[in-house]
Amino acid sequence: MAESEAEMHHLIKKRKTNASGNAEDVDIGASGSMTVLTETNFIGSGSSPTETNNSASTGNSYEVFLSFRGPDTRYGFTDHLYHGLRNAGIDAFRDDDELRQGENIKPELLAAIRNSKISIPIFSVNYGRSSWCLDELVQIMECKNNNGQIVLPVFYKVKPDEVRYQTGKFGEAFKDREKHSLGRSSFDPAILEKWKQALLEVSSLKGYEANG
Repeated sequence: MAESEAEMHHLIKKRKTNASGNAEDVDIGASGSMTVLTETNFIGSGSSPTETNNSASTGNSYEVFLSFRGPDTRYGFTDHLYHGLRNAGIDAFRDDDELRQGENIKPELLAAIRNSKISIPIFSVNYGRSSWCLDELVQIMECKNNNGQIVLPVFYKVKPDEVRYQTGKFGEAFKDREKHSLGRSSFDPAILEKWKQALLEVSSLKGYEANG
């Protein structure tokens, strides 16, 4: 088991022990499938802890930061994962991208990424269409490279190679973002290269492929 997987495994078991006094079996397998919790606990059939206010202040710190494209996974995969982590006693942050205003990523959100122990970018078909998601990813990879933050990518209905080389449906969405961005006179082309480098690096990490 890779070091990052082992630490995530330990974190979940520790939190579940603290929350219930009796740790349940948790498995993050090396085969590429994600079996973080049993189905009942993962989906969260009972009441869940009160959600953290998503307007993070600079001083807030989290154990897990979720980066995702809202229209693709907000009410499905990401919602199940978020509540599964919360039910396990893990303090997770998910950005409410439906409340975003403007193009520039806010300092409070960057602080939430920097202050998290683990980041989970969830790559879906339209992830690369969002400059906000791509900026989050750049910050996540900078935290990994500079501060040793753990990054566990999830490839939801896309393949790692599609993310790495911007091909397939993922590539089409990214190229739309690229065309739109380059059409703006104020856009710095160096940002585009940062996006591509971050996609290259993150897709080289061991992650999880989820088809549903």
